[in-house]
Amino acid sequence: MLRSAFSIFASRGYLSGLMSKNTAIHVILVPGADDLPFSEDLDAAERCGASVHPLQLPALTGHPIDSRPPFFNAIADKIALEIADIRSKTLGARVFGIGRNHGGSLLAYAAARDGGFDGLVFPGVIPALSAYRVHSELASARQFRAKFDNPEELARIPELRPFDMASCLEKIDASRCLIQVGHADDWMDAASHACFKALKANYTVQWLDDDHAMAAAETVAARWSFIQARAAA
Repeated sequence: MLRSAFSIFASRGYLSGLMSKNTAIHVILVPGADDLPFSEDLDAAERCGASVHPLQLPALTGHPIDSRPPFFNAIADKIALEIADIRSKTLGARVFGIGRNHGGSLLAYAAARDGGFDGLVFPGVIPALSAYRVHSELASARQFRAKFDNPEELARIPELRPFDMASCLEKIDASRCLIQVGHADDWMDAASHACFKALKANYTVQWLDDDHAMAAAETVAARWSFIQARAAA
């Protein structure tokens, strides 16, 4: 039987300081399109003495392709300012990011563009979103394709590849990254799981008993163990 991610982290000693206080830890929270709150992460942060910085994201409006570069860069600018503010106020701050679902794509783009993070966690993030939107038969992909009126516009979807998490990860130190995938995440298709398996060659990828929200107790404990281990390194 496969050991749980929680057990694996415990065996490596990553959980030994889970309840200890580390006020140097700062975590920027980037929500998904559903703006689901990070209630479980806020509780975990309080237990370990970390500071959290939830981002409030504007709605993405306009053309489904042309609006994305300025939107992603605006969010990256916002994240860069947040990191600069944290480091200016806290000597020796250890800055992390958690980007859930589409927020993970935004976080990966910001980290690839500007750096600045000591660690990154990507729970429930479709890894190659541009290809997913072209090929997947899952509902969210079909809904995205339905926004276009003609084949010429549909053919432009691959232009969004630079904003995919998997593409952005190519510019980020793999040791700083934790990718979390839920066995019951019904937003992930076969191609997404194949992408995760390919990423596992260089990145830490956890498969957990969770859904797209990635908020189960074991999932949250595993990512905060990763954060604390990175902060202590």
